[in-house]
Amino acid sequence: MVEQYNQPTIVDMEAGLEHLSRGTIRYVDCILIIIEPYFKSMETGSQLNRLARELDIKHVHCVANKVRGVEDEEAIEDFCNQHQMKLLGMIPNDDSLISADRANLAPLDYDSNSIAVKAISEIGNKLINL
Repeated sequence: MVEQYNQPTIVDMEAGLEHLSRGTIRYVDCILIIIEPYFKSMETGSQLNRLARELDIKHVHCVANKVRGVEDEEAIEDFCNQHQMKLLGMIPNDDSLISADRANLAPLDYDSNSIAVKAISEIGNKLINL
């Protein structure tokens, strides 16, 4: 008998295609593909998206990180639309994240009002509602 658990498990995996190409994560409910506003990152994200859909993963979404402005936002949105990638949200480039890391603090503890923390919170709320 398989037990159902209501607690989420979050795994931060090494960047790359191996986990999906080998099918080692085929039984996850949701995968977040983190992309940055650079072609190589978005192209790798597109490959991850395709592999995840081939594994019939229920929720496959992208999160854009280190977004520097409107030009980056538009490039990411256009790329995601062209490659059938569901964009869950964007995290702006925010120096407070670097400062938090230097202070050995979680970004939320360092500056709970930073633009990145607010964006991450919004993405978290969207995940909860999936």
